[in-house]
Amino acid sequence: MQRRVLIVARTVTTLTRLLDIRSLLDDDHRVQIVFTWNEHDRALFSAGVEEFLASLDALVLPWQQAVQTQFDLAIAASENDALDELSCPVLLVAHGIGHQKYYPRSETVSGLNPKRLRGRHLRIGLSHSSQLSHLEPATAARAVVIGDPCHDRMLASTHRIPHFRRLLNSDRCTHVVLASTWGPQSLLGSDPLLPQRFLAELPLDDYRVSLVLHPGIWSAHSPHQVRANLATALRAGLTVIPPQRGWQATILSADVVVSDCGSMPLYAAAAQIPVLFASPAADTVVPDSPLANLIATAPHLDDAPLRTQLATAIATGPMGSAATEAVEYGGKCAEILRPLLYELLDLAAPSWPAVFPPVADPTPEHQEVTAFRVSVDGLATTGHLRDDVSTVLPSADYLPGRVSPDPPAAHYVPGDVSPDPLTHPLPGAASVDLPVHPLPGAASVDLPAHQLPDAVSPVVPSAHQLSGTVPTNPPTTDLLRAVSRYPAAVPGPPLPGQHIVAHAEMATLSELEGAAIIYRDAGPDFPTWAAATTRTRPNARLVAETEPGHCRIWTAGQTTELPAPPGVDPLIMASIAYWRLVRGLPLTEVAQ
Repeated sequence: MQRRVLIVARTVTTLTRLLDIRSLLDDDHRVQIVFTWNEHDRALFSAGVEEFLASLDALVLPWQQAVQTQFDLAIAASENDALDELSCPVLLVAHGIGHQKYYPRSETVSGLNPKRLRGRHLRIGLSHSSQLSHLEPATAARAVVIGDPCHDRMLASTHRIPHFRRLLNSDRCTHVVLASTWGPQSLLGSDPLLPQRFLAELPLDDYRVSLVLHPGIWSAHSPHQVRANLATALRAGLTVIPPQRGWQATILSADVVVSDCGSMPLYAAAAQIPVLFASPAADTVVPDSPLANLIATAPHLDDAPLRTQLATAIATGPMGSAATEAVEYGGKCAEILRPLLYELLDLAAPSWPAVFPPVADPTPEHQEVTAFRVSVDGLATTGHLRDDVSTVLPSADYLPGRVSPDPPAAHYVPGDVSPDPLTHPLPGAASVDLPVHPLPGAASVDLPAHQLPDAVSPVVPSAHQLSGTVPTNPPTTDLLRAVSRYPAAVPGPPLPGQHIVAHAEMATLSELEGAAIIYRDAGPDFPTWAAATTRTRPNARLVAETEPGHCRIWTAGQTTELPAPPGVDPLIMASIAYWRLVRGLPLTEVAQ
């Protein structure tokens, strides 16, 4: 080995950025890479660094040993380490997209503290020449505009977007990515229940909702606490991206990014992804910075229906101009940065082209939804009248999981299958104060009005129902378009034709007790299992099992085979069968 390079990690965030730069030294057998972090002067968000370093299987030196060892170059992404203790040249880069924010309660630009940018060995890599104005003249003379390594790695990965979308199970739907930085003014700091709002309002078969959290959230609260705070959302189908890798691929795969005043909305805009802001403008944002300009021009989330707001944002398209203000020399960073690295190493650069590799695949955390609130809305069927018969059963007796013209309890809300008043607030309650502390400074959560279900009014029978007229008989293709499914784990407003569908083993007991349809994955002796389930769960109107391309149902002691059209979840066929059964319509239209 002819040269030794020291990578100085401080947080998971800085380490991910440094790994982008380290990739430019790949395949060079003349260079030995060593990592270090100062375990005796820990950052606020240092938790997880040691584990992340261990996962790299790299050579890691304690800080005191590193400062006593001769290196040819050190690379860091935080000026808060004692870089002046190193005797070798040091290259300092930003750990976000440029320098868009102040340190809290100060007017010092984050990453550019003049008291920590001293020393003749220090070189500073900037993403844009506009940032030179934040530096003292002597420091600016040692700065060089290199662009943004993370941005350019994302550019080098755009051809993999179909692959990323398949990994995230978002290739056949609209992918909504919620991206939160840390602190009380962040996406989750200002509304910890926002993921639940998205899951409650967006149909599961049409949308995928993913959540990317700043590594500082994981570090400050622990992965255990993060998952605990998101437990209901995870059961409702939320996809969570771990902090070490995968957030770049997730942003790239998004149809729209809903975010805050962190770096991720700028990275999304730079990747030509539409952005919606869903938190107040942070007081730490530098005025007239690219981030401030993006906040001023991009749409902001409000209490209107989410589907309308998302569709408008997607149709409007990306806000790319603000991103160009943040990153100079887009797509050229590797060509600029690698010569600088080898100049500092006093070593001839390799002959092969300087390029960044594609970003890592996402490794999502995701739970399958096992209980659904299902709507079959007659208004969505072509040329057929919605007659509201979905709220009337042939029997006047009320059964949990079914619907009737007069629910026996004033607090009953269709789809509200949990008695827990914290997760399913009762009609008329203005707000619920929850002791949720997902982020620093967030003491409590005031559940917004849009998450509270409306009071249920008695259903007025239609003229068709009063006259005994047989409902219209729409074809299966129309009914397939009319079905919308939502996770039963999160509360939501009553739906047209609503019923609960729950997995026999994986749903909760409260979901099973309120289920009109109980299902399992295909197994042996379906009739015997179905008959036993009907005895155990007498409130269920229909029992089903599914396998690829096929649904099998049991009702009134008979088995019916229901083929599913290509690309349709077979479980949807059970809801279509239920819709027909409660109207007294035959199943011949859907059965083979």
